[in-house]
Amino acid sequence: MLSLEKRHIKRKKIAQSTCDLFLEKGYSNITISELAQTAGIGKGTIYEYFENKEDIIFELMASLQEEYDEKLHKKLNESISSKEKVLSLFDIFLSSNMKADTQRKIYREFLSIYIHNKTDAMKQYNENMMNKYKIILEGIFEEAISKNEISEMSLLLIPSIFATLQGFFIMDEDRENSNLYISNLFELFKINKNEIRWIK
Repeated sequence: MLSLEKRHIKRKKIAQSTCDLFLEKGYSNITISELAQTAGIGKGTIYEYFENKEDIIFELMASLQEEYDEKLHKKLNESISSKEKVLSLFDIFLSSNMKADTQRKIYREFLSIYIHNKTDAMKQYNENMMNKYKIILEGIFEEAISKNEISEMSLLLIPSIFATLQGFFIMDEDRENSNLYISNLFELFKINKNEIRWIK
């Protein structure tokens, strides 16, 4: 019998092997048998590691997120501007490379399931993920505030920043609009806090 660590590794490998199939056919058009065949294992083996299709894409999403986080933390440790750090944080929404395109497509599949048929595990994962990135954004803003680059009131807009960019993402808006949104935010944040009235 495999150890928990080896089971986790095996589970991740199975999920990763199905990525291209999800991208090609979409979650709704795939059967467990097709996923098993793509992974090179029997249908019964799939059920040894996953409860259903939702569980597979959940694991795939988590795996891609690990890669995303590793890249993000390297970028955040570089000597770059606060604006560049924010752009790096939202790379999944803004970049046009193949890796980001893959992450976006899988994230859309995840969101589709999350909206229509979410499990407690998915709900908890999504909440943890959003809280993690909100904390990172708070850190970027707090650093910029300490350097007197932006107003401390910018912290109040963090929830709406996530909601707006996720809205752009779901509606498949041009990524240029998302970049413009962030650029405009930074121009707004430079405004003297005494010149505008913030509603708390």
